[in-house]
Amino acid sequence: MNKRVVLNDGRTMPCIGFGCFRLPADRLKQVIESALDAGYRYFDTATRYENERAVGLALRLSGVPRASLHVVSKLWPTSFHEARRGIEYSLSELNLDYIDGYYLHWPGIHPDMRYRAWEAMLEMQQRGLIQSVGVSNFTIGQLEDLIARFGVRPTVNQIEIHPWYPEQALADWCKAHGIQVASWSPVFRGRAVTEPVLARIGAAYGKTGAQAVLRWHVEKGYIPLPKSGDPGRLKENFDIFDFSLSSDDAAAIASLENGEHLGDDPETFDGGTFMPGR
Repeated sequence: MNKRVVLNDGRTMPCIGFGCFRLPADRLKQVIESALDAGYRYFDTATRYENERAVGLALRLSGVPRASLHVVSKLWPTSFHEARRGIEYSLSELNLDYIDGYYLHWPGIHPDMRYRAWEAMLEMQQRGLIQSVGVSNFTIGQLEDLIARFGVRPTVNQIEIHPWYPEQALADWCKAHGIQVASWSPVFRGRAVTEPVLARIGAAYGKTGAQAVLRWHVEKGYIPLPKSGDPGRLKENFDIFDFSLSSDDAAAIASLENGEHLGDDPETFDGGTFMPGR
């Protein structure tokens, strides 16, 4: 299997990433070293995670060539009104000359602010500071609106997807419109580790339940973003490219759908009061 996917702007990115959400800055150097050793080259952070500086430092100290890495960060809705400053803040914190992917973290509740932020991202892309522009947690309607207004499709929509909450209609719409789906919380905060159905499926391939789920994501064409601070677990999470799920096993995984999810409502979530660098 090709371990990179082609985006609608012609660029490529790895087909699995390492999520940096809620990883404390004082542990990131060690964790990222372990992730790099396991094979990860895509690292996903955000201003809201408050660890961009630690992520950038760990990657820089690793000695891995910059061209081999794919770094993504995201702009929080409360920064939409000053998006250029927000992007520059991320670049400064990461200590990078450019960011491979920069996304609107949530759509926010003010379309005009969303438009201003997207326009700023497109401008920064023209200046070479961002390579690919994307979004996160956008609905079909919000995507349609953004594309109609600017004529530019996001390369990626990063959304909560896992067997319990597959977001199939949204994922299918994105695929039909050439927008790559990336899945956050792909194992539903570890639920995959304890789910008997997944344990049985994983065991049939000599794998864990979490590995079976991550394989399910990849086979559906999604980019999963697992995270772990445990070196053994993060290595396991990457070790999913030597088997394929049978159609029966894929159907059994899909049968876990029950509507449970973690995220807020993209139509009403305003980002709260968080402001980066304040």
